[in-house]
Amino acid sequence: MTGTDPRHAGALLEIDLGAIRANYRDLRARTRGACAAVVKADAYGLGAAVVASALHAEGARRFFVAHLDEALALRPALPIGTEILVLNGLPPGAEADCAAAEIIPVLNSLGQVDAWTALASRRGRPLPAAIQVDTGMSRMGCRRTSSPSSPPIRHGWRA
Repeated sequence: MTGTDPRHAGALLEIDLGAIRANYRDLRARTRGACAAVVKADAYGLGAAVVASALHAEGARRFFVAHLDEALALRPALPIGTEILVLNGLPPGAEADCAAAEIIPVLNSLGQVDAWTALASRRGRPLPAAIQVDTGMSRMGCRRTSSPSSPPIRHGWRA
């Protein structure tokens, strides 16, 4: 603990990276598909870079954060090729910074899809993205267009 006298603290938190790693191994062993780690909000206050590095050492190759600034802060802690996805999409104008850091946005509006597609077009190559679809739970996600038969995604994106 830096900067705080433990005798004055109301509580102390001990972070057991061994337990975090063991939990990841256990979850990965129970799944048939890929297993990802959510390290948003600085890994829920535990330290995103430290936790993500420990999980990467266990084989985690996909991480989720809430905002682009979290992803940009986490990127130096993980090797290029490790997937970092931004759950809350991108603020307008942040697409180039996201792509330059090889961060994958979770696009949750048609405006975000349009901006990401435009950047890919300008670069002359596809850019990876995930698309969140509003399932009717009043959360974020692409909604149906005005026509019930129209898919929410345009521009030749394929599943």
